[in-house]
Amino acid sequence: MVGIKREDDIDAKVEQARREIDVRAQKIETLRARGINPFPYNYQISHSLGDFRQEFNDRIKEPGTLEDRVSIAGRLMLKRAQGKISFGQLEDHSGRMQIMVENGTVGEDNYALFCEWIDRGDIVGVTGVPMRTKRGELSVKVEEVTLLTKAIRPLPEKWHGISDPELQYRDRSTYLATNPEARQLLVQRSQAITVMREHFNQLGFLEVEIPLLQPIYGGASARPFTSHVNALDMRVYLSISPELYLKRIVAGNFFQGVYTICKNFRNEGIDHTHNPEFTMMEVYKAFWDYNDMMRLTENVWAEIFDRVRGTTKVKYGTEGEGPGIVELDFTPPWRRARMLDLVHEYTGIDATQMDAKELHAKVREAYEMRKIDDRSHDGKLFKQSSWGEIVGELFSLYVEEHLIQPTIVIDHPLESTPLCKWHRSDSRLIERFEPFVYGVEIANAYSELNDPIVQRRLLEEQAAKGRAGDEEAHQMDEDFVRAIELGVPPMGGLGIGIDRLVMFLTGATSIRDVIFFPLLRPGYK
Repeated sequence: MVGIKREDDIDAKVEQARREIDVRAQKIETLRARGINPFPYNYQISHSLGDFRQEFNDRIKEPGTLEDRVSIAGRLMLKRAQGKISFGQLEDHSGRMQIMVENGTVGEDNYALFCEWIDRGDIVGVTGVPMRTKRGELSVKVEEVTLLTKAIRPLPEKWHGISDPELQYRDRSTYLATNPEARQLLVQRSQAITVMREHFNQLGFLEVEIPLLQPIYGGASARPFTSHVNALDMRVYLSISPELYLKRIVAGNFFQGVYTICKNFRNEGIDHTHNPEFTMMEVYKAFWDYNDMMRLTENVWAEIFDRVRGTTKVKYGTEGEGPGIVELDFTPPWRRARMLDLVHEYTGIDATQMDAKELHAKVREAYEMRKIDDRSHDGKLFKQSSWGEIVGELFSLYVEEHLIQPTIVIDHPLESTPLCKWHRSDSRLIERFEPFVYGVEIANAYSELNDPIVQRRLLEEQAAKGRAGDEEAHQMDEDFVRAIELGVPPMGGLGIGIDRLVMFLTGATSIRDVIFFPLLRPGYK
């Protein structure tokens, strides 16, 4: 019955909105008949609303007006009439500002335009003088009103906005237009990307672009999206990672360091930290290794937090869920811990001196003694055949959720990727690291494999897995292997998920809050 009532409420609101649209559409025709264009071409403003407040807030402290003549514009968010005086509140990207419209100042025609034909939600320009009201509100005393856009779809009620969480993502423009806090999250996203670019540019790195339509997908273990190029009659894939193209660029003597900020597309699940289309920064630097990339990771995160938030600390989480609300500290250096040590810490299983058979038996023993449970729900923990796969599964199931403060997890099993150099002191491991925060992986980095013979063999093994049905196996990319055969220097590589970075930067607990248009299932009235 609750569901039925909600549907009835939605239907009633939709019908009310349609009636309002009809009324406003008729106003457009009436205005045009009276010689008023409800959609003029431009309007010259002297100040944004934020700039207006910054300039005049201190200049006019007492009730009264100044002689300065200003022009401002914005969406009319509030409107109230009091006889011959009306008040409104305009909003633009920089803030809100009250306007006072008097019949005796603007004239009867202009006053009637504002009171009768301009509605909440319309975009309006006004010219007038700065003033402070008797109640102390900085305002503009209007001398002329100009309708700039007649909006026919009404805004939600002024106090509650869009309260339905689903509609907040579906009707994105309306939600952003009525929620300054939601807009600010996306402003901070833009600021974070700007700081990131400046950080790499100051280090002398070169920003490059890679193709998003690719004949062979690679660089990550993921299922791709497929498409078709009619002009070439060929199947192509949306990029799952820029890695292989960036390494090919380095092979072309771009040793100064290259990076890209691009979209990736992975045909996988959707949850609070995953969206099939997401934004990635990936960087490669000749003559560096994963130790250099650890320092780079810490520094770029810290600089972004410092310059956008003014601090490297942030409150994060939701009361009563998971670890709850905690203060995260991104000040370098972050904790570093080996994956094997973390597995031992949280499961009691020390895999360091075991082979695959011994480790498998130890996991089964721990399970039977109820020291661990099979959280994968499908028996995956006991289906792993190699030592490295078992270690990786133990880490995923029992360790990740405990990594709350920024922790760089280093030295992964060899099986976790075919694109990384073997560890210089343990051939079962690779020089890879992933930082985790609040149980979420936020980056991935390697000492990059540049041995062409080993690289070809590893990719051929991956291709065989793909032919056997593994949809996430890496494909053989001959163009990439040829570039490695040409010779690439020792180098470090790093990928940072922009969307997750912005989640922690802003305190957002859903990736959908920091993406302008997250992917949703169809269904909208």
